[in-house]
Amino acid sequence: MRAPGWDPWFSLGERQRPHSRSVTSGMRVPVVDTTSIMFDVGVIATVGFLGAAVASRVRVPIIIGYIVAGILIGPNVHLRISGWSYDGVLGDSAFLQSISQLGLVLLLFFVGLEFSITKLMKTKEAAAILAVTNLAVGMFAGFVIGAWLGWPLIDTIFLAGVISMSSSAIAAKSLIDLKRLGNAETEFLLGMVILESFLAMFLLTLVNGMIIPAQAPVDVGLLFMGVGLFIGFFAFLAAIVVPHTAALFERIKSEEMFVLFALGMVFLAAALAEALRIPAIVGAFFMGMVFADTRIASRLKVKMESLRDAFVAIFFLTFGMLIDPAALGSVLPILIVTVPLILLNDLFLTATLAYFIGFSPRAATAIGASMVARNEEAILYATVGARAIRATPSLSSDYAGTYLPPFAGILCIVMSSLAPILMTRSNRIAEFFASRLPKSITFGAELVKRTLKTVIMPNFLPIYRRRRLFQASIIFYAAWIIDLTVTTGLAHLAMSLLTPILVFGVWASARHAFREPVRHTNYGVDRGPFSRSAIETFVLRIVVGALAIVGLVAILWQYYWPSTLVILYGYFLVVVFSMKIVYRRLGLGLAQRTAKIRLVRRMPAARSWRAASRIRR
Repeated sequence: MRAPGWDPWFSLGERQRPHSRSVTSGMRVPVVDTTSIMFDVGVIATVGFLGAAVASRVRVPIIIGYIVAGILIGPNVHLRISGWSYDGVLGDSAFLQSISQLGLVLLLFFVGLEFSITKLMKTKEAAAILAVTNLAVGMFAGFVIGAWLGWPLIDTIFLAGVISMSSSAIAAKSLIDLKRLGNAETEFLLGMVILESFLAMFLLTLVNGMIIPAQAPVDVGLLFMGVGLFIGFFAFLAAIVVPHTAALFERIKSEEMFVLFALGMVFLAAALAEALRIPAIVGAFFMGMVFADTRIASRLKVKMESLRDAFVAIFFLTFGMLIDPAALGSVLPILIVTVPLILLNDLFLTATLAYFIGFSPRAATAIGASMVARNEEAILYATVGARAIRATPSLSSDYAGTYLPPFAGILCIVMSSLAPILMTRSNRIAEFFASRLPKSITFGAELVKRTLKTVIMPNFLPIYRRRRLFQASIIFYAAWIIDLTVTTGLAHLAMSLLTPILVFGVWASARHAFREPVRHTNYGVDRGPFSRSAIETFVLRIVVGALAIVGLVAILWQYYWPSTLVILYGYFLVVVFSMKIVYRRLGLGLAQRTAKIRLVRRMPAARSWRAASRIRR
């Protein structure tokens, strides 16, 4: 049964393609009924070229050109003009769907090649905090929208994945166009995007493994064991096998042999993933990670880039063929709700968090604007989700199976068009808010920023070394919240009762971690014991309060999700009120400081040197 209020414009019977080429009334351009592989590939390549050319001409991402071109030649387009009818050029082709999967596998292999563990370790704390928070808030927004629509849980998870997946390709391309690769925040931004992609792949592995059609019910414990063995195998390759054998791979002089070796490794890794009920793209992603820190990584990129581009173009074109234009009107209400939530999460919440942990206002706004784009990652979630749901008889295709591809397509078009504009104007946006925020807000935010910066950002002074206990408590608490969100019944109730104990433990470790930074950081206010205690209490209230609210939302989500919105709004009011209090106690005292002691008495101004001499006498 369809979700209320989301019926398509045409019934299923009206959307079906006629089997006969003869039409009694009017002239008609029929879909080409051919089994020729040459024809399919020729049409895909030619239309892809035209779509890319038009997209480049109008200065929009080429991927958008591929998607639009796929819609126009797909089996779901129906036009009637003055007796003429057009029903697409290509029908559903198993061959095209298969080779599009090859493009997806190669695309994720290249993403894995960018996931350098060595580079990520330089920005691990800041990148991890930004990535986890941005992904979690985006997923929460997707869950809110899915609950509002009345979608089942599995469909809602894939919808949340589409909404929360930022585009690493568009972010990197825009940074190159704006000449910001040398900026201080760029390394953190790229580390954040790469880590977010890794977390998304891990989540996709779990969700897809639980809905793949099988004769027996899925054992979640065995699924986690399989994922653990899979990750452990690639960790063994990256840590032991590849470092000792990379020199052998470098000795391959023949380019043909090198490409065959690379393709064999990629697709064997994908096959291993499928054998463990894990998406093939995850296996390719991990294989890319294995070679990311080796000297042959650059050679792999150069030699396989043309293959990747060709197959990836086919993937996006076939994705466009899955989109039913008749369903675009039905997904517009979802889009109207989704776009403001994405802007709120990426442009404001993520930028605010980036400022809190130590970035300048301009750098923080640039990070938030760079996360707005949606592209290949969102389409990945939509494609895998729609295909998995349609292939599972026990799941209804009336929700994500029908509406997720068109929603992802139009969302990518809108957000990928907005992202370059917002990135270009990020400095103006930062100046706009800096000039209009109340002084109490800016003062309180500066206190939090100066404290967290010494704990999170890279710093090699002994007194500012990060506290491992605090980091370990945060990691354990994050894992606890994830388990709390997915558990049900008595297990959920038991974990809910234990959550306050964990919050207290995080508060104790945070207090221990913040004590030295608060004592030695220059806040620009009176550094007496009272002020230090007030600052420490204020920062702990903001940080630990946020973690406690996350736990409360995870507890109440399953019972009545609208209550979580009230809780989040209440926390926002508490933060604003706390900032006003600390500003009155400390900020307003800035104008009441005692005058500096002068060793020489200041002489009154004189109009001439004679008047000055009389004053001295």
